[in-house]
Amino acid sequence: MKKYLRYILPVCLAGSLCASCTDFFETDSAGVLKTEGQRYQDETTARAGLFGLLQGLQRIGDNYVIMGELRGDLMDVTENSSQELRDISRFEVDAENSYLKEREYYSLINNCNYYIHRLDTTISRREDDNSYPVKILRPYMAQAKTLRAWCYLQLCLDYGRVKYADEPFLDVSRPVEMQALDLDGLLPVLIRDLEGVLPWMVSDDTPVSSGWMQGNADPGFAGSVQYEGYTANQLMLPVRFVLGELYMWNQDFQKAAQVYYDLIYWNQLYVSSSYVNSYNETTLLPAGENWTNQFSGFSYYDILTAIPFTDEYTDNSSALSKMFTTSYVLAPSQALIDMFDDQSYSINTKPVTGDLRGAYGTYYDKEETVDGSETERPYVDKYNYMQKNENAYVVLCRTALVYLRYAEAVNRLGKPKLAFYGVLKYGLSKNTFEIYNDLLKDELTGEPWIDFGLTSSGDIGMFDANSGLHGRGCGSQNLELDPTFVIEACASSADTLLQVEDKLLTEYALETSLEGNRFHDLMRVARYRNDPSWLADKVAAKFPEGEREAIRAKLLNRQNWYLPTTVEFGEK
Repeated sequence: MKKYLRYILPVCLAGSLCASCTDFFETDSAGVLKTEGQRYQDETTARAGLFGLLQGLQRIGDNYVIMGELRGDLMDVTENSSQELRDISRFEVDAENSYLKEREYYSLINNCNYYIHRLDTTISRREDDNSYPVKILRPYMAQAKTLRAWCYLQLCLDYGRVKYADEPFLDVSRPVEMQALDLDGLLPVLIRDLEGVLPWMVSDDTPVSSGWMQGNADPGFAGSVQYEGYTANQLMLPVRFVLGELYMWNQDFQKAAQVYYDLIYWNQLYVSSSYVNSYNETTLLPAGENWTNQFSGFSYYDILTAIPFTDEYTDNSSALSKMFTTSYVLAPSQALIDMFDDQSYSINTKPVTGDLRGAYGTYYDKEETVDGSETERPYVDKYNYMQKNENAYVVLCRTALVYLRYAEAVNRLGKPKLAFYGVLKYGLSKNTFEIYNDLLKDELTGEPWIDFGLTSSGDIGMFDANSGLHGRGCGSQNLELDPTFVIEACASSADTLLQVEDKLLTEYALETSLEGNRFHDLMRVARYRNDPSWLADKVAAKFPEGEREAIRAKLLNRQNWYLPTTVEFGEK
């Protein structure tokens, strides 16, 4: 990934903006950005600058996974873990913990601000196949603002508040206006910003000859644009995905459902039945182990966005695989293993225990001698498959995650059957809607974001290949006949919503565990329910029985969900 690593913005990193550990924004004359007033006025420099921004993600990729999982219920420490990792797991992190990456996030945000303010979105040219001028740099602006919004969101979710600025720190003599914002204050700001650039992805502003994909495709780079074996669009965060995340946290579920649907539709995403782990129905031995192919294949339609690393440069390598295997300082929690074991695999409608995505893709057990006795220890296997050209990567967005987010939104909109039967059990397609019409018809009420084959417009037939996510580990086609995998009768629609939401959170674990999302997923649902005990119970369950109550009590206080910040917010 040499070229990706060498596309560097012609500015200093914002992480060098301050020498003080107490405030990133106390600058001195030797630490601010030095520029010559460069502007990005053509695609060559704009593209180089954009890839320079993406380089900043490599400095936070491992941290995204560790902080997002070790504080949740699915990842645990081992006897080899450092005190710093144990502190993260137990919510006892101090400001000196080396795994904190607040400075790196602000560094990347400042570089985004510089790029945004130096990018000329008025530049136009006429395309050979069009008679109208095209503003060629607008999609680059959309990508930079999307990256900035994602960074601000992660910062706020991890640290509780942010210091928000949309201008770069360039010179100590020119102060930059900043706002201290919590999540409720930050979300409207970011939503307004991304809603403003979303129209820039449409065809009238999307040049074809430059390699941008025609139409509403997001993030915009065509698959033909390559960088050292990576397609450029897999290095970009889709605008619609990040906007959907913001809507979900803002509990604007209708807008979230629509934007996730648009991402699915315009990018022709579907839940492939190719990634199924299966049993031989006669021997009950694993016969097909295909689930991990979505990682090793690294297809755009499965992995939408990843942070690639390389072992060639020390500062841009990932330590995750070694932490899970060689040094064995991180492991799957017993709670995660139990979650896989508690599932039923359907064979001719007769359930067999266990989801095959667990022991055949997510982790494996290894018999070892520990302190003189034989013991079986679980090792995370997933990151052994997350490699491209022998280099590791961290997933930020993939098709399965988008569908689960969509299901979460539509369930909150009062369509639990669409979420459960459509996304998890049968797959969203015209065939599903026709075969199970009696089951689903009361929820198929004409909204544009449920059109997975109800009309013949456009390329809607692509959804014929959609399959249910749960079948990837629990029996595929036989799951459709399983009378036990159903929504159980509830006393009220509110109870049904919560039941399906719990099933979706389980499916998040089965399909996307250890990828960096879990603690924020728990935070988000606890926010919906206004119930910190829901998160506290989930996380406490992974600890030994004698420690659970202390962890639970700590997490009943929302302030303990956040990492210690070294940014000063002006309180006395």
